[in-house]
Amino acid sequence: MIACLFREKDRLVVTFEFWREEHLRDHPEDAGVVFVAEVSVREFVGVLDGITGALEAGENP
Repeated sequence: MIACLFREKDRLVVTFEFWREEHLRDHPEDAGVVFVAEVSVREFVGVLDGITGALEAGENP
């Protein structure tokens, strides 16, 4: 998979394309298609904070 992340004001835009043969064998319609996902910067930072908290909690039982 090839992916890129761009910031547009208060949104993050992720573009990605599948290239693995296993995926394309099952989903030939995805060949050459560029998919796009958008998320707000605030939501993304919240996800990262949650991941950081979970990792820190796991390190200090």
